[in-house]
Amino acid sequence: MQYFRLISSAITILFLSTFHATAMGFLPPEDLSETHELEIAKSDDIATEVDFQKCLPHKVSPDEVCYISGGISSDEVSQFKSRAKEYLLEIVFVQKTDPQENDRIEEYLAEVQLQMKDSKGNLVVDTTTEGPFFLADLPLGSYQITAEHDGVIKNNTVKIVAKKHQRIVFLWPK
Repeated sequence: MQYFRLISSAITILFLSTFHATAMGFLPPEDLSETHELEIAKSDDIATEVDFQKCLPHKVSPDEVCYISGGISSDEVSQFKSRAKEYLLEIVFVQKTDPQENDRIEEYLAEVQLQMKDSKGNLVVDTTTEGPFFLADLPLGSYQITAEHDGVIKNNTVKIVAKKHQRIVFLWPK
């Protein structure tokens, strides 16, 4: 009986946390942090505005980090969303807003200061994002991610695993 209660509680918590995140509007019907099998682009899917092939996904050397950032226009947002699962890491930057001001409860953020350190403490990424999406192919391993916007710092850790897409959403308050 106790085992049934434990399983029931875990399912309820998982359902409510996912429902809350989706209901808040900052997520499509996906989770905050996801893992997927990587999808390889077809040659006729190549985007014209953003150079998604810059990193030659999944062909980086053991010590190479390659990334792209963007998603300012609605066309770029669509491109980043459709191509994200080709990369090992996807990070999205979002800020809550006042829904009475613009009919939305959140908005995408650009110009986020992003730093990533590997498990040895080496700085492997130090950039200011060009849009709300950051896609990267990194050597396998664990990374500490620090994102700063308007003086508010957010931290997260990610473990990059072969052929698995990781998705992280950083959410700032209004």
